[in-house]
Amino acid sequence: MSVEKHNEKLKELKNLAEDICVLYVEDNSGLRQNIQQLLHKLFTNVFVAEDGLEGYQVFSQYKPKLIITDINMPKMNGLDMAKKIKVEEPNTKIIYITAYSEKEYLFQAIEAGVYRYLPKPAKVNQLIDALYEAVKSVHYEESKHLFDNQLKDIFNYQNNLLLMFKNGKPVIVNQRFLDFFSVENIEEFFHHNPSLESMLKEHQGFLYTTETGTWFETAVQNPGKLYHTKIIDHNNENRHLIMKLREIPEKQGSVIVSFDDVTELNLLGLYDKDSAANDKAQQDKKTVLKFMKIVNENHAEVKLHNFYRGLTITNPAVIVLLDDERVILKTSYSQLKIVKLVKNMTISSEIFPSAVLCKLVQEVDFDKQTIHLTNMQFIQRSGNDRQNTRLEPEENHKISLFLEEKKFFGEIKIIDISIVSVKLELNALPPAIAVDQEVNISMVLPTPGAPLNINTPAKIYRIDEYKRHFHIVLIYNLSELAHKNLMEYLAQRQMALIREFKALEINL
Repeated sequence: MSVEKHNEKLKELKNLAEDICVLYVEDNSGLRQNIQQLLHKLFTNVFVAEDGLEGYQVFSQYKPKLIITDINMPKMNGLDMAKKIKVEEPNTKIIYITAYSEKEYLFQAIEAGVYRYLPKPAKVNQLIDALYEAVKSVHYEESKHLFDNQLKDIFNYQNNLLLMFKNGKPVIVNQRFLDFFSVENIEEFFHHNPSLESMLKEHQGFLYTTETGTWFETAVQNPGKLYHTKIIDHNNENRHLIMKLREIPEKQGSVIVSFDDVTELNLLGLYDKDSAANDKAQQDKKTVLKFMKIVNENHAEVKLHNFYRGLTITNPAVIVLLDDERVILKTSYSQLKIVKLVKNMTISSEIFPSAVLCKLVQEVDFDKQTIHLTNMQFIQRSGNDRQNTRLEPEENHKISLFLEEKKFFGEIKIIDISIVSVKLELNALPPAIAVDQEVNISMVLPTPGAPLNINTPAKIYRIDEYKRHFHIVLIYNLSELAHKNLMEYLAQRQMALIREFKALEINL
């Protein structure tokens, strides 16, 4: 061992031994004096005894955690003394330093509960190594004892992730913590996670390490305070946990940190919508791929849904390739053509919990009749789930909007229309407009014969703001005649869009 490492070990040993008592038992006064001087440099509390009987009496009074002893001594030898001590305090660490190296003594020492067995005269480096390991073992057992006692007292922590820290370093974790990260012990956890600072992930309004300080430092300064945290588990999934740091009474520098998993409450989006949306997108992608794998393994089909100006184009598809990043589907030429035209789609299957939206089509291969998909997430509904068909009207339609009998004079057009609602695009919002507000609309829709005029009261259902315009969805309840006329218009418009799409197929 280099001088630098030796000095580092001595320094750490002195720090660890600060609150540990040591008893040294030796009948040779010269050896006793030399070892005693070394021990005083390392330990604050050092007791000495000249034989086994005196050693046992000192132990009974002061209960030192660590004992260094000779074996062959008058009145009571070291082995008999150790056996009596172990009956009272089984966790006492006993280091034997003896000139007797016969196997008989070694076996007896093992039976008496030896921690280390060193030959006399012991080399300083050997003794320091033995003391260092013994002191670390004492601290570990104390920490475990405190940890176990805290678990009994804090009944509501039983299902939580628990970490015990001493002087800023984690020393004990519970089984729930190990299960969460799928590791066998704390050493394996730190093998995969060298730093605890990055364990808590960034999320608006949550606790995590920043440039101004680590999450642990913040928690230590506010013991008992509840913090929202985000941690990635062994499945690489984002979990939402409530964290609390609790100081351990009568043990300065020791704290317990608990994490209560509340992911199922779906609260992440309330704090950071952008981060939560990204988390959900990543999670959805993994889940979608899992469901796609089930479909593929069962040689089943999925259905593809695309929209052409409100018209739903639906065809079956089969999976021809599936990996961790992409899905390749084979489908009909007509579906490939609409995909090429509109870029995104929804996918449905009888085993999917909801429809899947694909925002990015990597490639459309007409020769192989395949499409490559990479960006997928769950949505609430698919195109064929619509209760009412929504179609784009002809561009030369007219629409007027009235609020409290005042006409809106800004630019306005119909995005799509159904039998129960209409979506409008406006270049500006009328003053004081709000959801649930009553309005009146007047629509003129071109038909092969006379234009269809519809005038009806409506209620504002939704308002969406974009960079250069606004979308407003209006809900209405038409009169019997208006309902009949609009149904006929939508049927004619649907047929016109089908013919239009068929014509586009030829040119795509």
